[in-house]
Amino acid sequence: MEDRISSLESLTQLSITMTRILNEHMNAMDERQRQAEENQRLAEERQRERDELLQQLVQAVAVMQADIVRIDETHS
Repeated sequence: MEDRISSLESLTQLSITMTRILNEHMNAMDERQRQAEENQRLAEERQRERDELLQQLVQAVAVMQADIVRIDETHS
C-alpha cells in the first residue's frame, strides 16, 4: 500500500512539474506571438510611411517636370 501511495505521490509531483513546464512554454509562445504581431504592425506602419514618402516624391517630381515644361515653352 505504501508503494502505491509513494507512486501516486511521484505521479502527482510529475504532473505538477509537467503542468508548470507546459505553462511556461505556453507563456513563452504567447509572448513570441505578441512580439510577432508587434513586429508585423511596425512593418506595416513603416511600409505606409515609405508609401507616403514615395508618393510625395512622385508629386514633387511631377511638379518639377511641369515647371521644366513651362520654362521650355516660355523660352521657345
